[in-house]
Amino acid sequence: MLRMGDQAETPNSQTQLPTGDQTTPRSEVFLQHRQTIYDALRAEAPQLDDAEFGRTLLTQYEDVRATVRHKELSVNAKFARADSYMRRVAATGLDEGEGDTAYEPPLVMLDDPDHRRVRSLMSKAFTPQSVEGMRARIEEFAKRLLDKMDGRDEIDLIESYAGPIPTRAILDMMGLSEASTKDFKIWSEDILNGYDPDRSDTVQNRLRMAFIAMSKEFKTAVEERRLAPKHDLISAMVRAQEEADKLSDLEIISLCTQLMVAGNVTTSDLIGNGIFALLQNPKQLALLHANPGLTENAVEEMLRFDCPISETARIAKHDSELNGCPIKSGDTITASLSAANHDPKKFERPHDFDIQRDTKDHLGFGSGIHVCLGAPLARLEVQIAIAELIKRFPKLRLLPNRQPERRRLPFFSGFTALPVSLR
Repeated sequence: MLRMGDQAETPNSQTQLPTGDQTTPRSEVFLQHRQTIYDALRAEAPQLDDAEFGRTLLTQYEDVRATVRHKELSVNAKFARADSYMRRVAATGLDEGEGDTAYEPPLVMLDDPDHRRVRSLMSKAFTPQSVEGMRARIEEFAKRLLDKMDGRDEIDLIESYAGPIPTRAILDMMGLSEASTKDFKIWSEDILNGYDPDRSDTVQNRLRMAFIAMSKEFKTAVEERRLAPKHDLISAMVRAQEEADKLSDLEIISLCTQLMVAGNVTTSDLIGNGIFALLQNPKQLALLHANPGLTENAVEEMLRFDCPISETARIAKHDSELNGCPIKSGDTITASLSAANHDPKKFERPHDFDIQRDTKDHLGFGSGIHVCLGAPLARLEVQIAIAELIKRFPKLRLLPNRQPERRRLPFFSGFTALPVSLR
């Protein structure tokens, strides 16, 4: 039996297996051949001892699912060894008092009972009824963006469409409909890039400035809602604070920042990834044109095929075991959601994009207590965005003379630019 991080004997030399940056989008080879690399790791070292990053990388579906559902493993990087990759990922460099607000660990890095307390308050905004109530506004905004594209031959789909829709939806949910979509999108990207463990001083400074700017906007909104409540998420959090003293002002501001960053960047990536997959598979696009009723299933296949959050991590707070394999206190376990979704033991022909596939139990939104809180809203946004786009521009295609630009940030999969022809 293997300890997590030990390697099984194979006929091939394991010194040839990629580790460290070679297993992140910073590597051009990985960027272009992610699933080929995952296939090799799954076959030769499904529990890869990645000494360079101080972690064990998992690529088998059952291992990944067991990890993200394991109740004894932590998401808090403070339990990881000091030299590990996760300690560097979590070290934002933001200090308390930054921008009139303290930096609070994001929800995805909170364990119970703090995680349960915060999530229970936030989840009220993502009930099926609440999300469905946003449908008309999301459809209206998507159509307005499409109207702006009329008469144009080429666009960057991320800048003109996939980027603004999720940002606008989150601002609407918070009651900030008059706020600048462009500003919040730029700040979100700067904060997201700031979680790169090898970020430059320039990226770190942009993180700091974006965090301060966004925090000030939310601080003002919290103060305004306390004086004049509205029917929006910020008002609901203020009411919860006053009724049961469950959230401090700093927590509300931090949660709004987290929701903005996580709720719009990854959904934007999913829209871009999904459109790219359709354009790379014209038979599937034609099938969706002919059968719009397949849209919901198509979005699930997009989540399986190219999920925007490619991997997640767990840390052992004490000696334990996973799938019968011992793990030691301080061990970091990186569970590749992307690799798990392409495991042939779980999904037949996993590298084929098939919008009629049975996608049950894909891990595109994770699983367990940390399953994506905003999944219902993200699904709705992507379903609307895809359906409206291909209906308005049925001749949509990739531009042969302009290459898409992939996001080069560890843990994420998406496009920063996706040039397309509308006609």
